[in-house]
Amino acid sequence: MITEQIQSVLDKMHEILHNAVGPRNRREYMIENGISDEYWHFSLTADDIIKNKIPANVMGCTGRAKLFCKLAAENGIDCFVVCCAKLTDWYASREYRIESNHRKIKTMSGHQVIMVEIDGKLKMFDPGLKQLNFLDCIPDVGNIVKFPGESQQYLITAVMKPSDFAKMDSAKKFCHVYASGDMNNPEFTIVPRKNKVFFQNIMERR
Repeated sequence: MITEQIQSVLDKMHEILHNAVGPRNRREYMIENGISDEYWHFSLTADDIIKNKIPANVMGCTGRAKLFCKLAAENGIDCFVVCCAKLTDWYASREYRIESNHRKIKTMSGHQVIMVEIDGKLKMFDPGLKQLNFLDCIPDVGNIVKFPGESQQYLITAVMKPSDFAKMDSAKKFCHVYASGDMNNPEFTIVPRKNKVFFQNIMERR
């Protein structure tokens, strides 16, 4: 079963994270290792994470997504990365860009999760959780999703191949992806869908 394979990869991934060394807090890790760039963690590759035993809270969801993709590929599992911008940040940054005559995008926060196809249905889950738990939302650009335990809503802005996501190595690229779905395009082109669309509904309309 594909779900059992995915859970096996999650188990391997969290074993790696459990054996990580150094402070589990990003700021403390930066001080201990003499790092001054607060966005340096975006540049970490899956190999960097494994080699240097980077803790989960230091690499963030970006690193966890990269690490899962590497392990999934090694175990024959096809997957994609779903990039989600925090909805309040997305709206605030879009308005700021308009008001400032398109000079720049304010830094936005977001979350990255994994998408897989199971029995003809696209499903996504958070690899940061040890147990496989599919989210009840279609992983499609423009859809709005709320993650368990989160009070904020997120806007899906891109679904990326692992090879493309591996190129996401700076805060600027993430801000562009959150704005347009393209790491090289800063324009706000995503249209949020107000109503959450669920798997069964969209499958029935096909």
